[in-house]
Amino acid sequence: MTKATGYSPSILCQQLHALYDLLQKRKKEIMADPDLNPGNDELNNELELIHRRCQLIQECFENFCPS
Repeated sequence: MTKATGYSPSILCQQLHALYDLLQKRKKEIMADPDLNPGNDELNNELELIHRRCQLIQECFENFCPS
């Protein structure tokens, strides 16, 4: 961890992985929801938001997390 900023790459990567896992868990819940259909805007919007957030997290993995 750097003292000037408090930034730790290892902590950031752990947090990104945890967030990604939570989003994937919620995505699976939505996909299994019997109310998921083209007319259910609430679930479809949440699914789209999860998709966008996962894309952003993947970009962060590529830029900030080794391996």
